[in-house]
Amino acid sequence: MIIVRATVHSMAIPLTVPYTIAYVTITDTVNHFLVLETNDGVCGVGCAAAAPDVTDETPEMSFAALNSIIPLINGRALGDPEYWASIIRSLSNTPSAMTALDMALADMSASAANQSLVEWMGGREGALKAVTTSVTIGISSLQETLDRGRLLIKQGFHFIKVKGGHNVQLDIDRLTILRDELGSEIMLALDANQGYSLQDVEKLDRDASTLKLSYLEQPTPKLDFPLLGLAASATSIPVMADEAVQTEDDAKHIGDLGSVRLINIKLQKMGGFGASSQIDAIAVQAGMRTMLGCMDESALSICAALHFGAAHPNVQFYDLDGHFDLSEDPFESLVTLHAGKLLAPTKPGLGWTKLPPFHY
Repeated sequence: MIIVRATVHSMAIPLTVPYTIAYVTITDTVNHFLVLETNDGVCGVGCAAAAPDVTDETPEMSFAALNSIIPLINGRALGDPEYWASIIRSLSNTPSAMTALDMALADMSASAANQSLVEWMGGREGALKAVTTSVTIGISSLQETLDRGRLLIKQGFHFIKVKGGHNVQLDIDRLTILRDELGSEIMLALDANQGYSLQDVEKLDRDASTLKLSYLEQPTPKLDFPLLGLAASATSIPVMADEAVQTEDDAKHIGDLGSVRLINIKLQKMGGFGASSQIDAIAVQAGMRTMLGCMDESALSICAALHFGAAHPNVQFYDLDGHFDLSEDPFESLVTLHAGKLLAPTKPGLGWTKLPPFHY
């Protein structure tokens, strides 16, 4: 099969519910969609959702990178893995663009083989099942946190992740009021988004040890690996590395610390399936589990993460709520949500059946 047409479509999307994390308030996002078409009529689509505060890649950089490879895509045979691997590597400075190309090629290849993406990745038959996702409450007051938590439980969610990092006592109070109000059956986690000191982590451990938190995500600054290791040793709450891990070398350094128990894998942060698979394998080697997280990204990309998780049994948690608050999404119907669980289709490729109209 020969790729005869490659196009990039960009969408600026306001969020229906803006949210605040430790270092920024998010009100909108930009997603780019790379569409590949072959002479046999097979299509593949990939999504790029840059996160400047995490990877230093802007949406403009991602858009320019995708457009720069269009001449390298058109006229090329799909069955040339070494060539495509080299093009993907050339995008290493723009991981979301790297992800979009990797995703589009995988979608196309799986569709051509009449396989779902998880089957194409080597996942076992029946591996793609509904999985529980956490859903996020941004930094907010006690009352706003409680109101949002009640609404989410009413909507069927039963795993809430609270964003914190500004004030450890406020974070403890917010988690406590959620636990007291919502009960012991609800899963809770805390993402400090690099906002804590070692003393903050020690206080959290003393005062929140009875709250049964599933994990504490990225409590300390991402570049200070030794401090992250000390923080993970200072608490019984499982500590997860997020912003600290973008490359395979980062994952190895985190594994060498010996105290961090989880790594947050985001396709858009790592650069697609290949890089994410390598990082998951490094986590396995170091005795760490993984979580699949996301940026503010289309359901197409969320679907890709669900397929990836089904093919990688080391994944313990899913935090795939990045598509919930997009004011428009051309693939919004691709992933279904029921009782706090997400399910991707088992049709060939990523499961979409008709290319949607893209609005600029």
